Amino acid sequence: MDLPLKLEVLLLLCSFHTVVWACPDGCLCHETKILCNGLSGFPTIVSSATTTIYFSNCSIYSLKPEDLTDFSHTLRVFVMKDTVLREVRTGTFDSAPNMDALGFTTTELQDLPEKLFQNLQNLNSLNLKNNKLLVLRPNWFSTLAELKYLDLSKNLFTSVPVETFHPLTVLQNLLFSGNNIIHLHRETFKGLSELKILRLNSNSLQELPLGSLDDLGELEELSLQDNLITHLHQDLFSKTLKLQKLFLSNNRLRSLPQGIFLNLPILSKISLYENQLESLGPGVFGPMALQELWLYDNKLSRVEDDTFRNLTQLRLLVLSRNQISSISTRAFGGLEQLGEVSLHTNLITTLQAGTFQDLPSLVNISLEHNFISSLPLGFLQGVSNLGQIDLQNNSLPNLPQEILDALSSAKEVLLQQNPWRCDRDILPLRSWLKQHPSKANQTLVVCETPFDLNGEVIALLEDENFLSFGSTEAPVWTSTEKRKKPQTPPARRSTSSPVAKTTAASESGGEEVTSGGQGEKDTVSKDNSIILILIAVVATVIIITVIVSCVCWRKNKRGRGNIGRRNKNTVL
Repeated sequence: MDLPLKLEVLLLLCSFHTVVWACPDGCLCHETKILCNGLSGFPTIVSSATTTIYFSNCSIYSLKPEDLTDFSHTLRVFVMKDTVLREVRTGTFDSAPNMDALGFTTTELQDLPEKLFQNLQNLNSLNLKNNKLLVLRPNWFSTLAELKYLDLSKNLFTSVPVETFHPLTVLQNLLFSGNNIIHLHRETFKGLSELKILRLNSNSLQELPLGSLDDLGELEELSLQDNLITHLHQDLFSKTLKLQKLFLSNNRLRSLPQGIFLNLPILSKISLYENQLESLGPGVFGPMALQELWLYDNKLSRVEDDTFRNLTQLRLLVLSRNQISSISTRAFGGLEQLGEVSLHTNLITTLQAGTFQDLPSLVNISLEHNFISSLPLGFLQGVSNLGQIDLQNNSLPNLPQEILDALSSAKEVLLQQNPWRCDRDILPLRSWLKQHPSKANQTLVVCETPFDLNGEVIALLEDENFLSFGSTEAPVWTSTEKRKKPQTPPARRSTSSPVAKTTAASESGGEEVTSGGQGEKDTVSKDNSIILILIAVVATVIIITVIVSCVCWRKNKRGRGNIGRRNKNTVL
């Protein structure tokens, strides 16, 4: 082998050894990127060409300037995640002016030096999520003029100095959820004209000051859910015309001022569930691109005419688990795109005839777990594509033929868990169930009264089951009524009362009653009295048992309708 060839081989081996040697033990290296997992300390030798270094699940307790000396000038990305880091010393990043992204997430950090980031003028992303930081220091961000992404969520901050974010004029994402912020100053977000996403959810905010969002003209998403907000100012969103997503669920809102959502033309998502809203007026919602509106778990008692008229693109309306007892005839007026309305678990006892009128796209109606005892004629007028209507667990005793004809347009009708009274008025329902076996689960539609038919499948009842319930018969007794006993003549008495004679023969015959015969009749009378008392006691016990059983069964049935602890998807 000639000398030049030997020299090339030697140089190749040396370079290969250098690459292998430059990757620290316990790390993976690819070009200028290093990924370290499970280290017991900071690696002592790191290539000077390193641009990205990522630490995960390491036992590194302290970070010092000398740890980065060999590669600080080339470093662009530095991340420490799921470590026991408790200290970052002043000056650690002073020699890393080219850094683009810096992250300390899920560590034991409780504080950081005020000037830790002072030389990172080119930093675009800073992630300090899920640490134990206690105090938010404004000087951290005083020189970060290029920062676009800032995540401070899931720390222990309790306050925000008003000037904290003012230098961040190009910031686009500010994530501040999961802290314990109680109050925000009106000028906290002043100058953040390019901010697109602001997340303040899961704090302890009681209000958002009027004017605090005025500089956020580019804001697209605002998360305020899981706070303690009791009210919103009417003009709070007057300057956020580009807002597309607004989350306000799980607060303590009691009312919404008129016109609060009038200037949100491209809003497509809003959450208002799990509040304490008692009413909604027709001027709350302005024209917007909203397709879903979740209002479950509030305290709404009625739905007024034209409340949702401006939401012409709405496809899903969830009003379940409120206290609604009244729905105006034009409550859903203007919702021509509405495909599903959920009204279950309310206090509705009746519906207006035109409740669902002019809703040509309506497919599903949820009315279960209410107290509806009858349905008006024409309540489904104009609904031509009905897929499912859920009427289970209401108070329906029967359904007339006209209502059943209207229900025939639906593909599925849920009728179980109603107090069906199986007298002659149930015959139209029996016939309908037989004619439409695919529309309802017939085995679940059963009689509640009379007692001797309790639990019987209505569709399987025979004509003879109704023979004893003719128009001349006594009314059919329900689970809360007692069957009446036939009347019996009163027993003879030994006293000279006016009713001592009970037959024509005794009146005309004037037979004398001897003392022996009188004693014999007294014995019979006493025996009869004892028997009647025993019968009365047994009958009373049986009746009380039946009543208690019916009440318990009814409560259990209602209990199955209590879905307060189910997940969000079940509100439909």
